[in-house]
Order: sequence, then structure tokens, then C-alpha cells
Amino acid sequence: MLARIGPLHTAVASRPVPTGSLILRIEVATVQAVNEARTGPDILCLGFEEPDGTFVELTTLDGRYLSTEVAGGSTGRVMGMYASAGTVHVDWFDYESLGP
Repeated sequence: MLARIGPLHTAVASRPVPTGSLILRIEVATVQAVNEARTGPDILCLGFEEPDGTFVELTTLDGRYLSTEVAGGSTGRVMGMYASAGTVHVDWFDYESLGP
């Protein structure tokens, strides 16, 4: 899993997964108390689902890095698929909001 912030990019997580279908998942958790200006509005938990539906968290990312002030001109958050190497087959992409 790669994270990019401006010209910087780094691998933030790596884990072998079985061949076949894989469900990627992002969970958003609101920061309960903003203690300083460097605290984001929320935390993004990035991971995948095991076959039984269990969420496996690979890493977290401060939500402010996807805000207009930091990302530079974004009008909101955008999610999609991107392969940084090799061959990837995306059979479907679905978005399901679990909150208001």
C-alpha cells in the first residue's frame, strides 16, 4: 500500500494475500478531541476483508492529507483503483456509505 502526499510517496503497508478476489476497505473514524492544529478531522483505516468478513487493518492515514488545504484544490475525497506495478484485474468497484 502506497501513500502519496505531494511529491513524496512511500510504502506504508505490505502483506501477501491469497490469489483470487480481494475486498479492499476504508473505514473512517472521527477524531474525538482535536488537541492541536496538527490533528486531522478524522483517521482513515485502510485494509482488506478476510473471507469471513473480518477487517484486517494494514495502516491508518490522517484524514487531513485528503483535505483541500493539504491536497491542493480537491473539492472532496475521491476513491479509486490504481496499480503501481504488475498486472491487476478489477472486476468491480462499489462504494457503500455506512454512515450519515
